[in-house]
Amino acid sequence: MSNHRLFIVAIFLLIFQSASVAEVGTGSGTVAEVMDVGSYTYLKLEGRNVWVATTRLPIAVGEKIAYKGGMEMRDFYSKTLDRFFDSIVFVESISRTGVGNMESLHRSVSGKHEVGVKSLSQSDPVKSPEPGEITPLPDGLTIENIVSNAVELDEKSVTFNAKVIKVNLNIMGKNWVTLQDGTGKKPNNKLIATSQDEISPGEQVTVKGVVRNNVDIGAGYKYKVLLEQAKFARMGEVP
Repeated sequence: MSNHRLFIVAIFLLIFQSASVAEVGTGSGTVAEVMDVGSYTYLKLEGRNVWVATTRLPIAVGEKIAYKGGMEMRDFYSKTLDRFFDSIVFVESISRTGVGNMESLHRSVSGKHEVGVKSLSQSDPVKSPEPGEITPLPDGLTIENIVSNAVELDEKSVTFNAKVIKVNLNIMGKNWVTLQDGTGKKPNNKLIATSQDEISPGEQVTVKGVVRNNVDIGAGYKYKVLLEQAKFARMGEVP
């Protein structure tokens, strides 16, 4: 497949959120290796070249786990690790198991793991913030302000508070993050940011990035406004 065709496929999946992954049922095993990667924990199970991933949780090598409701992705590339995985399963739920015992560690809906070019289905979307839910920074800058004034803000750095609604990792070498703050009406109520940071849907953050007006990313896809080189920190902290 040509690079041009791969590029078009990546953009199509980003825009339309197509699920191009294999659904899997349940599984279990003993943890052989643990890696915390950004907001996620990757677990390798003994005896198989299979990794299980979920939002970050406390678990140790040697513990037995069970998982269910996963989405398997093959030939998955992690930019953070600069590593390919033959197979990785982004799970819906994971539990610590034992004799006569199953302790739920946490539920992590696969729809929140929209990872890589092959986006996962969004079965449990993050709720958009209500008006007033996200407190603006002292300068009062909001997503509505940024989108409405994109021409004046073009190429300028902005900082604001927002909620992470959706994340797509490793598309064209960037992570694509949908942000809302409860201001504005469609289409001025959300902002797409590109970043090298990894962040989880549902988090409330302070964001810093450069506004780009009328961005053409090719294959016929354009953005009225895009926030690039975005950095994220906990709300109230400096990115």
